[in-house]
Amino acid sequence: MTTVILGGLGIVTVAALLGGMTGFGFNIVATPLLLVLGVAPSTAVAVTLTIALVTRVQVVYRLRQFIRWPRALPLSAASLPGLVVGASVGAVLDPQHLRIGTGVLAMIAAPIMVLSRPRARRGSFARYAVSGFAGGALATTTSLNGIPPALGLSADAADQRSFIADLAVYFVLSNIVGLSILLARDGVDPANLELLGWWLPCALAANWAGTALAPRIDPARFRLVTCGLVVAAGVVTLTSA
Repeated sequence: MTTVILGGLGIVTVAALLGGMTGFGFNIVATPLLLVLGVAPSTAVAVTLTIALVTRVQVVYRLRQFIRWPRALPLSAASLPGLVVGASVGAVLDPQHLRIGTGVLAMIAAPIMVLSRPRARRGSFARYAVSGFAGGALATTTSLNGIPPALGLSADAADQRSFIADLAVYFVLSNIVGLSILLARDGVDPANLELLGWWLPCALAANWAGTALAPRIDPARFRLVTCGLVVAAGVVTLTSA
């Protein structure tokens, strides 16, 4: 257990720093590496969703003036039916298959993170709805719920801070509902609470630092670095499955 706590502490801290900088990198870095560390898939999903929720509350408050509600709210609302679908599928999936799927999704996410860049034009409601639903479905199965909404916003985010702020609203609203669904299905695992007690304070500090650094870092260069980390996480997860 000590190895899981200390190893997870390092993983969560790095992932929260990256998540603060990119707006959506936390889960796709943390989840595969926690699985490799030996954390059960259900625990990894519940814990990373909780940490993402708490850290994004911090971001919503700090970047509240950059939120664009006509984008953030449709994206969040559309995730709700996806959360229900994902929870139903996750309840019958074999944990080994879930681990393999997580590794594959992490590797798919890497080039997506590099290629998706904000542009100053507004997208359609349909695109937000599809992105939100897909993100919700991934949330309650693999916790990799940042990929679809990041893609949905990437074509029309006015600037990096708006991109991060809108995603933060999505994570807060969607994760609250997703965690409620998982809680009703699985109950509270005391081991999850212990891990959160160790990991959450460091995640909050790292996320705060990442959000503060985000406007100072060239997005294209940083996405390349993050891409490498995500690919490595996916490869390790697949080879150890």
